[in-house]
Amino acid sequence: MPKLPANAVKAAPEDWPFIQECLAKLLLFDKLEPALQQRLVAEMYERKVLAGEILIKEGDTGLGASELYVVKAGEFEVLERRQGVNMRVNRKMHGDCFGEVSLIYSCPRSATVAATQDAVVWVLERDVFRHFMRETQEREASQVELFLNSVPLLASLSREEKLALVDAVDKQVFAPGVRVINQGDPGDGFYIILEGEAVVYQNTPTGTHKVNHLFKADFFGERALLTDEPRAASVEPITRLVCLVLARDTFVSILGPLEALMAREKSVAVVSQRLARLASKGAGPHMPAEVLIKRRRRSRSGGDAWEVVRARGHLDEVQALRSIAAGKDVAPLVLVEGAVLGGGAFSRVSIVTEEATGRQYALKRMRKAAVVQCPEHVFCEQAITRNTAHPFCIRQYASFQDKYHLYLLFDLMSGGDLMDVLVAEARVIRRRIAQGAWRRACLAPKVKMLKGMEEDLARFYIASIVLALDYLHAHAIVYRDLKPENVFIDQQGFVKLGDFGFAKVLESANRTYTFCGTPGYVAPENVLAHGYNTSVDWWGLGVLLYVLLTGRQPFSSPKTDDPMVVMRRIVDDNWHIKYPPYLSPAAKDLIARLLERKPARRLGMLAGKAADVKRHRWFDSVDWGALEARRVEPPRKPRDDSSKRLKELQENEKKQKREPKETAEELQECEMIFADF
Repeated sequence: MPKLPANAVKAAPEDWPFIQECLAKLLLFDKLEPALQQRLVAEMYERKVLAGEILIKEGDTGLGASELYVVKAGEFEVLERRQGVNMRVNRKMHGDCFGEVSLIYSCPRSATVAATQDAVVWVLERDVFRHFMRETQEREASQVELFLNSVPLLASLSREEKLALVDAVDKQVFAPGVRVINQGDPGDGFYIILEGEAVVYQNTPTGTHKVNHLFKADFFGERALLTDEPRAASVEPITRLVCLVLARDTFVSILGPLEALMAREKSVAVVSQRLARLASKGAGPHMPAEVLIKRRRRSRSGGDAWEVVRARGHLDEVQALRSIAAGKDVAPLVLVEGAVLGGGAFSRVSIVTEEATGRQYALKRMRKAAVVQCPEHVFCEQAITRNTAHPFCIRQYASFQDKYHLYLLFDLMSGGDLMDVLVAEARVIRRRIAQGAWRRACLAPKVKMLKGMEEDLARFYIASIVLALDYLHAHAIVYRDLKPENVFIDQQGFVKLGDFGFAKVLESANRTYTFCGTPGYVAPENVLAHGYNTSVDWWGLGVLLYVLLTGRQPFSSPKTDDPMVVMRRIVDDNWHIKYPPYLSPAAKDLIARLLERKPARRLGMLAGKAADVKRHRWFDSVDWGALEARRVEPPRKPRDDSSKRLKELQENEKKQKREPKETAEELQECEMIFADF
């Protein structure tokens, strides 16, 4: 449990109802049980802000960027930087909340908030919020799993299969006297009692008889999962009854017919095969080696000079690149650094050439001091990309480090990424649309609209990603950051899934709770901190398909740059995606089934897993075996001209100042944390 700051004064119990009422207006709190809302409110504390003091600074990414505030007293003004001047855009007074997005993920503050008079706010920290959300979700999931374990008819299910059902149950409330099921009706669902009591009645030739009394944790109607035979009795609540309900058609769509599950082979060989499928390959023993990186630098005289950086690391996958003399140590690997390929907040990717063989690779360089606060992402990327071996997943050949940087050596993907392709292929078209007074499309005026790439081209890319996700999920890896910028294109035109910084291995069918991804692409269960598994990748695939076909994100229209507006739309069951008229019915159906808000009902999470996605009619023309073997001709070859984005990156690289030097203490911390990299 995260600790409160020293000398922090918690919100007084008499203030809890008011704070709870204020927070209930927010996206993250609207769907929470009142008991959980109260637990979170009880962990909030007061902070005094003097007149003129800045509570939030625009662009801040420090500690203050992970807090939500509710105004207890005083007044604040909200300022945004516009054309170099701070403009007041809003005011916050008693009961107002701000900073909600900081509870979801770390991002720079979008505005400055300053006190115009002495004020007090109640503070809720992200770590506290995520802790209680995870604790609650794990407890509820464990409770449902425990209930399912008590049902003899479900004894043949594995733990993984029962956890899949945890996401599939619906909560329903029944008033006293209103029958839940009636004797003689077809069986279509199974019920577990969470709260309340009910009586079971049975009609016989001699009259109606009470045959059972049901309490919390009791269940009824379980045979409806096996057959639709008529109900043998009626169930009627005598108090308010809260039940978890699992419909048979939902059960079958997720796991297949129960009868088949009960009859399947239970041999040791079958169990071993399943475990082997989910296990990671493992990297084998590390092979320490020395790496020399030759880097061109501009000298003070204005000319170019070569800088040689020595690094140490593991070259497990590049034995063919090294000259190994019998009985002697491994010769250093010499890499000559070339043009920049891309970069992010903490990394830079460039072309490197292995001096001895002339083979080219992509070298990802990360400043240790920039990633030392989240080393788990770096180690996950290192371990996962070292162990993956699939034609549509990026492959790591070596990892090493010098005094200031970490390095990963990857396949060279010289064709750019899917965003480059989308920018090149997207265009504005005119289309007649029947609307308003124009009831017939043939008479309606043409409307301008953006169109992405053609469906045949998108199908090639999306099918390749389906195969990559199928492989990763079979090895219990969740990718978590699917977007066009992370799908790279090789020289032939094939794609590879890259940038595994957010990828994670899920052990023993467990869930993870960390918010990862890009706001427009994240799944509802990720936003709401409900815990998730590979379900988020199939959601991301649906968003990606929409983006490739339309040139815009599904939850950003009507247009908004506010990530909270986007995420509200993502979790809102009543907010519907708008499809442009040029999309084929099959494409719209596939997108809709991937963007199913309930993860247990999402395509890719049903009984057939990835096979269900492959069988969708939008993929009817795909030869999956030939595609995975790369025996098909890519429909688009990479173009020779560099994209505008890459040109800008290369220009910025030339202008960039040298990175700041770390202190001795910072270097020591980095050395300790990344000793095993």
